[in-house]
Amino acid sequence: MSNRISVSKPLHTRLADLFHTAWIGATGRISRTILASLGIALGVAAYVALSGIAASNQAALLAKLDALGANLQVVAPGQDAARQTIPLPSYAPETLARQPSVEQVGVFYTPPDKMQVFKNDLVPTTNGNAIAVTIMAPHALDALGATYAHGHGIDRNNEHLPVVILGSEAAWRLGITNVGDRIIIDHEWYGVIGILDPMPQADTLNTSVFIGHAWALAHYPDQAARIDSIKAIYVRTTPGDTEQTRRILAHAANISGGNVLVTASADLSKARNTTDDSLTTLGLMIGIIALAIGGMSIANMMIVTVMERRGEIGLRRALGATAGNIRMQFVTESALLSAFGGFAGIAIGVATTLSVVAATGIPLGLDWTALPLAWCAAVCVGIIAGLYPASRAARLTPTEALRSE
Repeated sequence: MSNRISVSKPLHTRLADLFHTAWIGATGRISRTILASLGIALGVAAYVALSGIAASNQAALLAKLDALGANLQVVAPGQDAARQTIPLPSYAPETLARQPSVEQVGVFYTPPDKMQVFKNDLVPTTNGNAIAVTIMAPHALDALGATYAHGHGIDRNNEHLPVVILGSEAAWRLGITNVGDRIIIDHEWYGVIGILDPMPQADTLNTSVFIGHAWALAHYPDQAARIDSIKAIYVRTTPGDTEQTRRILAHAANISGGNVLVTASADLSKARNTTDDSLTTLGLMIGIIALAIGGMSIANMMIVTVMERRGEIGLRRALGATAGNIRMQFVTESALLSAFGGFAGIAIGVATTLSVVAATGIPLGLDWTALPLAWCAAVCVGIIAGLYPASRAARLTPTEALRSE
């Protein structure tokens, strides 16, 4: 009696039997399975590709905004009630650099009085060219994201030497096109070691000639106090609440409470945050629409499947399967189709995103951690899409199903 198999009793299908039955049903007609999986695959592929491409374009746009100074703050001396300048303390660069929201700090000092810049000694000193001299700490221009059209910057190895960096506009006014040329500053020759690309994030510095702080101190000892006075500190920060960041920077620059002026190098921080939020929402909506389309494809194909397999449903009901057994079978089939389609869709979407990124040269912004979530979402959409067809199949009585055959 222990070997007797009951087919008349409505028994609950074991989990292994459920997947086995669903697998047979899903693979019984390969073409139908492929078409059903294709819908969710295209939906997931559209989600991954469109969200990945949108995120990559978002990263490229935000990088451009950052290059324009969206996250660049300028810390400068403030004034007291009598409108007297309150110098920044010498510790300001160090305390600013220690702030969690600060990525880089660039320090610029006050230049000596009435410095004149000329291409050579043949130019009359009465000819003004509106070129300013800026004293900089080593690597100060890195905080601005400055790039070089020619040459390199001032660092610890050359800050004690009579060398200069030319802003793009300053180089044009002086007629300097290559490094290695020399210019005159206050009757002294300086070698040009770098020519900057235009800096829209700090437009006033494009007309500047930059010399090292250590050289300026050594060459103008009578003005050492002035040269040691910080004129401005450019601070590159992480994205976030701009107003809160400015308050933090102001306190860090002068912890004794003196007035500190903190302004944006370019007022793009609000535009950056708005753009970031808008593109993130756009990518999310695109993903939802793509998955919804895939879910409708699964639902349509499962309805057709129920109509095609009415005879099978009737036979299973006649052999003792309950409505719940039938319902679970078709929901599981829908989940399997969605799982297969989800894997294929992720592969197609990633390949498409990588192809677009390679073709356009934009930075890859694909969120790899979102791929498992996309697959889980595809399976959930498939299950939801399969509920109505499964319920429709479960409502068929054995006689109704078998009569159709």
